[in-house]
Amino acid sequence: MIEIAGLNHQINSLPILEEINLRLEDGEFVAIIGPNGAGKSTLIKLILGLLPVQSGSISIDGLPHLDWLRQHPIGYLPQREEYDRRFPATALDIVLMGLAGEVGLGVRFKTSHRKRALAAMETTRTGGLARKMIGALSGGELQRVLLARALVSDSKYLFLDEPEASVDQPGVQNFFELLRQLHKQGKTIITISHDLHTLTDYCTFLVCLNRRLHCHNQTEMVNSELIHKTFGEAVRIIEKNY
Repeated sequence: MIEIAGLNHQINSLPILEEINLRLEDGEFVAIIGPNGAGKSTLIKLILGLLPVQSGSISIDGLPHLDWLRQHPIGYLPQREEYDRRFPATALDIVLMGLAGEVGLGVRFKTSHRKRALAAMETTRTGGLARKMIGALSGGELQRVLLARALVSDSKYLFLDEPEASVDQPGVQNFFELLRQLHKQGKTIITISHDLHTLTDYCTFLVCLNRRLHCHNQTEMVNSELIHKTFGEAVRIIEKNY
């Protein structure tokens, strides 16, 4: 369980998040929605310890979040991650990067690590791409390989920041079907997206954020008034046209 209390964050004296109080139970498939600049990515980075907490608190499974993160791996798929497609790395090499923190710098991966990476690739239906160079992967294939990298540490939590970016509509549906299966297997998933239509098909809990929380409830509680309150005139961005 993730609990956030009285969280505030500023950048150059500009408020990004204000008085965030949120509780995310284990086993939820959480969607965080809001317009650009709403603080969605900042919220995730604060939970993951990638940004310092300025005021308020975050706990994971009853521990201060930084203490929990020092003791446990966590799955994270960042927003719009870019690779030099000319770099001589295979899909398997990319997935093994998810174990770098466990193995340590300068230590070679063992056969056991490769088996774990290949198992994660089978889960994301990319096992047949293991030897394929990253420059030869399609956008959808690369995204599923990156998902395998996020899964290889076997964390109970999986964070994704706009995972549908640069993927066509069939690819988005396939990707979220994978996430649905992972959720059924017990993963707690927290994803950011602008695509409300897809999210309401797959997610169980919705967080509407625009610097402040406008809602954090089950997805069936969403209505047009709430969406307009969250997005304002920017509501059209959730009508994503692939």
